[in-house]
Amino acid sequence: MNQKDLDQMAMRIKEKRKAYGYTQEEMAEQLNISYSYYTKIENGFQAPSLDILIRIASTLQISLDKLIFGNNRRIQPFSPDTQELLQFISQYNREELIRCRNLLNKLISFLN
Repeated sequence: MNQKDLDQMAMRIKEKRKAYGYTQEEMAEQLNISYSYYTKIENGFQAPSLDILIRIASTLQISLDKLIFGNNRRIQPFSPDTQELLQFISQYNREELIRCRNLLNKLISFLN
């Protein structure tokens, strides 16, 4: 996790903590960690362990992905190459794609 990501996560933690009305001391107590360790996390000076992240997410009732990545994370289900291929083939109709598939199958069988 780079510093920018750490700072943004720290900001989300701080905002959620304040929204729940917890002080930093109360959060540290809830998480069963020292106050100084918690303030390092909230100020972006310390990356918390996975165990602490889970406890923070649970205490603040936020999912881990939103805690770590925020709301702007856009999940790509396919690799960039696959996305490019899907975009390319989307311009063809079903019959053209079937002909292409059949041709590729013949080429593959020829190579074997």
